[in-house]
Order: sequence, then C-alpha cells, then structure tokens
Amino acid sequence: MADKIYPKGLRTFPPREGAPDFVRGTCLVTINELVKFCKDNPGYMSDYKGEPQLKLDIKDGDNGLYFTVNTYKRGE
Repeated sequence: MADKIYPKGLRTFPPREGAPDFVRGTCLVTINELVKFCKDNPGYMSDYKGEPQLKLDIKDGDNGLYFTVNTYKRGE
C-alpha cells in the first residue's frame, strides 16, 4: 500500500457538542497553504474541462474524518 499523502491547508475537526447527527464534522481550509501544496505538487493535479483539480479521498480514522490525496491513475 502506498504512503498516505496529506494535503496541506485542510484540517478536520469533530462535530461540536450538541451538533445534529447529520453533521459529521468541520473542515477548515487555509487557502494559501492549499494553493502552495497544489503548486508544489503538480503530479497530484489532474484536469477537468480545462480546470486544474486535486482529487481527495475522505477517510474515517481513529480521530475522525480526514483527507488524503487520491493518487490512483487509470492504467497503472
């Protein structure tokens, strides 16, 4: 199994106390960190209709939800 790659600039937190059951948590996006991560890692970027994108997987771990970069490439 490949190493997990955690994108910079994204942080998750568990739901606040008293939040409704459908709230799974909170995601905080630090724009400059995420943009820098994307610029520093062009190999993880793909293209959709002429727009760059970064595909992430949302996973559930011991400390709650978290993101990893989806590195799957068809045909590899």
